[in-house]
Amino acid sequence: MDKLNIISEIGINHNGDFRRIEELIRQSKAGGADYAKFQVYNSKTVFGDDSRAHNEFSQKELSIVAEMCDVYNIEFMTSVFDIERFKWCEQLNMKTYKIASRTVARYGLNKADTHLIDEIIATGKPVIASLGMMTHPDMVLPFQDEDNVTLLNCISKYPTMYSDYKNFKYDNKVTGYSDHACGIGYALYNISKGARIIEKHFTLNKGMDGNDHIGSMNLEELKILREYGDQLKMVDTLVKANTYLSDEI
Repeated sequence: MDKLNIISEIGINHNGDFRRIEELIRQSKAGGADYAKFQVYNSKTVFGDDSRAHNEFSQKELSIVAEMCDVYNIEFMTSVFDIERFKWCEQLNMKTYKIASRTVARYGLNKADTHLIDEIIATGKPVIASLGMMTHPDMVLPFQDEDNVTLLNCISKYPTMYSDYKNFKYDNKVTGYSDHACGIGYALYNISKGARIIEKHFTLNKGMDGNDHIGSMNLEELKILREYGDQLKMVDTLVKANTYLSDEI
């Protein structure tokens, strides 16, 4: 079993407060996350209005966030929604990109999103893409021939309810789960089913204003995910070692 990689999806849970951003990064690292991820967009372009403009980053602000991640020794990651901000990320030497479900679902249908995805994949860097809006039964899994793209199972409902749950499967291409449920039960279950990447929103307080806080994990839940993943890795290593010894005997 490969190491469990945890993406702490800070997203827009910072509400534009840089002191909160630093604390979210610090706690993400303290809880054992491998990535601190943010959303980088233009509110009018993505949402059609300025309702989420307070969560936007300028190019300079984005570089400050990247520096904070360096200070706390956690990998900086973004979901990027347009070419201009993709270029900002390239200037910051982004190591791994995330492509959001809404962007994936528009691939081949929307010129700007198709161009953005093509440019991201063409970097040759690791790319993680969510499948939450690939809901039509005739839709074919995208990017099957792209070696640098990993796919995440996902339900794009905030928060995801028990009645929405699907029994996902995992293979060499679909290797992870992006979770929007309350609590971490779904995430733990999908780890047990073979997910090697877990992405989940992260918050300092689930009662804060904003759509994503209620379905986010806190520090204690993040620590549980990390411990569970590490224990499964240890068990897998011991089983393989015992199998090897049995074969030798």
